[in-house]
Amino acid sequence: MSEDLGPKAERLAQKYGYLPYMVERYLSFLGAEETLKMLEANEKPLPSTLRVNSLKIETDVLRKRLEKKGFKLEPLLWLDYGFRILNEPLNLGSLHEFLQGHYYLQNVASMLPPIILNPRPGETLVDMCASPGGKSTHLAQIMENQGRLILIEKNRKRLRALDLNLRRMGVQNSVLYHMDAIQLSKLKLKADKILLDTPCTGEGLIREDLSRKISRTPQDLERLSQVQKELLTAGLAELKIGGKLLYCTCSIAPEENELVIQKVLKNKPQYQISQIDKAYGVPGLTKVYGKSLIPELKQSRRIYPHKHDTIGFFICLVEKIK
Repeated sequence: MSEDLGPKAERLAQKYGYLPYMVERYLSFLGAEETLKMLEANEKPLPSTLRVNSLKIETDVLRKRLEKKGFKLEPLLWLDYGFRILNEPLNLGSLHEFLQGHYYLQNVASMLPPIILNPRPGETLVDMCASPGGKSTHLAQIMENQGRLILIEKNRKRLRALDLNLRRMGVQNSVLYHMDAIQLSKLKLKADKILLDTPCTGEGLIREDLSRKISRTPQDLERLSQVQKELLTAGLAELKIGGKLLYCTCSIAPEENELVIQKVLKNKPQYQISQIDKAYGVPGLTKVYGKSLIPELKQSRRIYPHKHDTIGFFICLVEKIK
């Protein structure tokens, strides 16, 4: 990174309350104008959004019920069974409809990975880091509760929340494993599809949690990027030929996204980055910190708070071709 970014990073970090190393990196791969827009966007409240659970209720039926209670809903651009909440007269997390599993409260960016992975009824699918279950329950919904949905969660404390959400949302095709997904090979399976929503620094979650401006260090970034590489390597090894793995993070850090994909796929011609059918967000980075990356990374997608009014997010679809 250029040394002349230092003073500007210091000024912006002080003004918006970030650790300087974060802002310096943003200036490097986003530029000054985009960085300022993102920092400003992170100061704004995140709009509430929900995903209708078609396993239990039809979209129009739920919409009418919520509107009768005084809610004002706006259909989401990227999902025809999701809504942005424009007026919220009651707590969405305490309604009977929520407790009955008719919807899941979820940011729109987090709804995209299951849609892009597009599992079919009857397939074998693995969610390598499943808790608390937003994406897992969405996968079951798309699969129409058919096939095998293998859910892995390493953290015992997070298992209860996952189990409760699976029950609430009416998921019937899942098997839950308490294990480290790095050891996925021990299950001796070959998957049609794998979702890897990997642990990360959460640099994209600042609109939800302002403490993340100062709670992650460069050492955290380095440690988590290593974990991400190990998880991605383990997941790719368990794909069938023709199978697909969707890698995603709630981070905008290249160190956790493009640079992880670049490192793992190097000298592995049996895998390729796949084109995502719809142009969600903007293309992934093919040059970062002065270094050129594999051109195919432009087929990954980045989602930003200031461009898409969401959390920050990254998505990359990888296929095993031989």
